[in-house]
Amino acid sequence: MAQQAGLQEAIALQPKNELKIYSKLSFNTLKDKLNQVYNNGIYFVGLDNHVGYVLIKDQEIYFLHSSYCDDKVVIELAETSPCFQSNLYVFAEITTNANLIKKWIFSEALIIPKT
Repeated sequence: MAQQAGLQEAIALQPKNELKIYSKLSFNTLKDKLNQVYNNGIYFVGLDNHVGYVLIKDQEIYFLHSSYCDDKVVIELAETSPCFQSNLYVFAEITTNANLIKKWIFSEALIIPKT
């Protein structure tokens, strides 16, 4: 999935009408919105030029990704991560997504949309 556009990857995980898509927000506004709609858990995030995962824990936002900034896998505060800066954020549920969990348990394939 790493070579797919962030939106296409998100759609593979969750129907498009259930995704949360935000654009041109300050970090604090984005954080507030995420904490309003999501609970503690792991979420996929597609950015302008990168993809990764967001961990929400006690209303703090962490970015888990293969860093092109430091050439390693990192877990860092999203607020201070240069790789998390984006004009577009596309979120899909992972740990709170019952359909995705079911597919994982029953080894069902994910359908990757064609671009």
